[in-house]
Amino acid sequence: MKMTIEMTNELATIDGVPCRIWTGRTDGDIPVRVYVHRVAVPLTELIAERQTPFSIELIEKKAPRREESRYD
Repeated sequence: MKMTIEMTNELATIDGVPCRIWTGRTDGDIPVRVYVHRVAVPLTELIAERQTPFSIELIEKKAPRREESRYD
């Protein structure tokens, strides 16, 4: 399965772990919500010209806001 997702400014807590909510669609056009605890660039890509744009884009997103729901 493939999906395209986009970061939101929403946060949720799942099993006691804070996660940012990403929304998107599968390649079959099914809407999804993805709860992401951490995003990282693989060590093989940790070169300045790849890492810096990624970090900037990730930080530029609005500050997260807490979602009322908890998922355990």
